Amino acid sequence: METLAEWLAPLTDQHSSIYIIASMLIMLVVIFFMHRTYRASLNVEARLAEFSSLTGSVFGNKLRLIEASADAYQINRKALGPLARIIDEYCVLTTDPQGIITYANERFISFSGEPLRALVGRHQRDSGLHTLSSEAASELRDTLAQERVWHGQLCLRTRDGTQRWLDTFVFPLSFVTDLDAGCIYFGTDITALHTLNDSLRRQVRTQEAHLNKAEDMLVKSEKMASLGVISAGIAHEINNPLAYVSANINRLGEYLANISSHAGSQATEDDELRYIIGDYPALLQETRDGLGRIRKIIDDLNSFSHAGEQPHAPVDVHRCIDTALTLARHELRGNVQVHTELAATRSIVQGSATQLAQVFLNLLVNAAQAIRANGAPGQITVRSVNEDTRLIVDVSDTGPGIAPSDLPALFEPFYTTKAVGEGTGLGLAISDDIVRRHHGAISAANNAEGGACFRLVLPTTPPEPPHAH
Repeated sequence: METLAEWLAPLTDQHSSIYIIASMLIMLVVIFFMHRTYRASLNVEARLAEFSSLTGSVFGNKLRLIEASADAYQINRKALGPLARIIDEYCVLTTDPQGIITYANERFISFSGEPLRALVGRHQRDSGLHTLSSEAASELRDTLAQERVWHGQLCLRTRDGTQRWLDTFVFPLSFVTDLDAGCIYFGTDITALHTLNDSLRRQVRTQEAHLNKAEDMLVKSEKMASLGVISAGIAHEINNPLAYVSANINRLGEYLANISSHAGSQATEDDELRYIIGDYPALLQETRDGLGRIRKIIDDLNSFSHAGEQPHAPVDVHRCIDTALTLARHELRGNVQVHTELAATRSIVQGSATQLAQVFLNLLVNAAQAIRANGAPGQITVRSVNEDTRLIVDVSDTGPGIAPSDLPALFEPFYTTKAVGEGTGLGLAISDDIVRRHHGAISAANNAEGGACFRLVLPTTPPEPPHAH
């Protein structure tokens, strides 16, 4: 037995040491948590003391106690009941019946950028939180006066001047507690959603504006198409009597030639008859020239007013320029001179003669109007040259030129530099569209010596290879 006791003695001493060490460790852990709890309680007391110095609201102090305790003791707020969950998930603000702020949670403080001391005791309208309109503010007051819940959007202007949007419910405090009277605000931050909605609304307004412009352009295009049909009809109606007049003039010339040959010696004795016989050939030729000019105008007008989309075919651009000059003759009178330098040897492109004539007509009319607006005589110069497989046509004038600020938007629909009522802003936009459909480009610039220059670049049609014999 003694031997057994001797063997067990070391084990008993070893177990005692382990027990003592474990007890000391447990005591240290308990002391640590007690000290931590003590420090946390001091922190809670300090925060509550600070808050109590700002307001005497019982309910506000209760909310502050829940918030401070959860922070200090690192407790899950959901375990502290519904008020704690509300404080954790929403921007929360309470006011007394006069609108003085009695509590603001950390989330609201973080959003506003104002310290708690600056918010509590201030009137709600001075906190940066406001309704979107005076009507909404009136509705909020009336709803709360009837002890009902208000729901809507509030805007919070932060300390740095930015804005946050809150989807907010406002309850009378009587719905939540009997401790105080006033209101409690529960707000959810919807700033990102509000910003996205604003962006979408702006895009919708922009698209509506573009759609309205497109509709206006369609209306104007339909009017121009109707005008083209009417012009073609008028040209056809003129063509019929023109044929009669032309035939009668030719027949009249034959009659006068016969009379002149039979007059013989009588014509030499009668001075008046001699003058008539000598003058009538020139008069008839001038009349024929005038009829030919009318016929050319009618042919150009028929070509220009041709309705519908024309299939592309080989077109002589120089011929299109001649057509445009004929149609623009009325605008090119007075102090406007036209000079042409059509030096291009390859002027055939694949396209529509009617559409290209319309482009040149627009450019010529714009240039003539610019010269007249300048108040001094001027000149329009039309040049054509070849560059590799391209045809380049420059239409330049000696007018006042184009303001640099107008150049970037010159080909945009409805953009015009003319006075109100003098231009639709469609001419250059339509010309740009036509040139693009011809796989070309149109640009505008100011000449160094003054005036503006519009350049058209069109791909030329390669000449057909000679047929082998």
